[in-house]
Amino acid sequence: MLSKIIGQAEALAFHLEPQRAIRLLNAMPASVIETLQRVRFRQTLQLAATRSPFYREQFRRRGINPRRIDHPSQLGDFYTTGEDLRAHVEDFRIGRADTVFETTGTTSPVPKRVYFSRNEIDEMGKASALGLYFLGLRREDTVLSAIAAEKGVWPLKFLFAGGENITESARAMVQKTWQAPLYLSYGQTESFGSMGVECAKQSGYHRNDLNFVFEIADCDETGSGELVYTTLTRNVMPLIRYRSTDLTQLIDEPCECGLFARRRAKIRARTDEMVVCGMGNVGPWVFEDVLRDVNGSGAEWQAVVKHNGRRDVIELRVESENNGHEAEMERAIMGNLQDRFSDFWKNYEMKLYEFRVVPYPLGSLRNGRKLKRVVDERQMGGVVSKTVEATPTSNCQE
Repeated sequence: MLSKIIGQAEALAFHLEPQRAIRLLNAMPASVIETLQRVRFRQTLQLAATRSPFYREQFRRRGINPRRIDHPSQLGDFYTTGEDLRAHVEDFRIGRADTVFETTGTTSPVPKRVYFSRNEIDEMGKASALGLYFLGLRREDTVLSAIAAEKGVWPLKFLFAGGENITESARAMVQKTWQAPLYLSYGQTESFGSMGVECAKQSGYHRNDLNFVFEIADCDETGSGELVYTTLTRNVMPLIRYRSTDLTQLIDEPCECGLFARRRAKIRARTDEMVVCGMGNVGPWVFEDVLRDVNGSGAEWQAVVKHNGRRDVIELRVESENNGHEAEMERAIMGNLQDRFSDFWKNYEMKLYEFRVVPYPLGSLRNGRKLKRVVDERQMGGVVSKTVEATPTSNCQE
């Protein structure tokens, strides 16, 4: 009975004016949201277990009784992955679909296909619309889907983008150029729509807990690990404990903005961009930090890990203006490495690895939609990576 009342309250909220809807949802205690999640999860699990050949077989093989499961964490080591979708996509589908999305194949030559109903898309759209209203978007505002460079800039209320891998230096550059804040959303093709949206504080994505349950798998001592999510309102192709391949952590502390939704931290890296080398266990966030506040460096960079026969070599490729200050830029980067990462610097002093800063011309590193930030060429048998084919402007290594 309680879950039915909560569901009716949520449905009412989404039919109200956005301002009133946000006030109503903010008034709900966290325990109410958790109850709604639990009820929706059990409904999703039963639906998948009875109608999906994939889930039915996986549960049978693992001896999982769906009737005894109340939370995704009780499923033990059961997860779903992108490879499962590629190999068994039709066995995931359990309802009538009228919309199909495919990934662009940026991480695999085989795209992932995901099915939805129009009703599911509408529900996700309502949640996203509330997030945009909270940021300040109103009915009378104009949404720009394309910017013509030759028209220059004009007054903007804010910029909204789905660029979870954008660096803070790149964000600062965009905000300075347009003289407006840039807010980010987080989502995947598999989830369809936003699973999280930043607020004006830009201190993490507010999670869409009405439509998903989020977990962190394989977390370290800081609570960071791979984001795992379970859909709660999908009847065509539900995903249970889907591994996102994105590394982050959940934030349960209230945000200063006052919104009811809890947060998730910014993506630190993808699981395929984590590298263990002589430097240590590194990912994109390390290099973002050593480049922070470095004059002369552009927004784009890429770290390549090599081996010279004696030790690992970290080659940090940085776009720069090639204005004769490359040596100064390298000194600043090495200073940041020493000041901000004492363990990595200790390994450098012990000569466990070499660190090189290699400037590249502006606009030369990104030759596709996504730039892989950390590339391990040691796994390529010494073959030169095809990720970047630009020529460096000079070598700063003394």
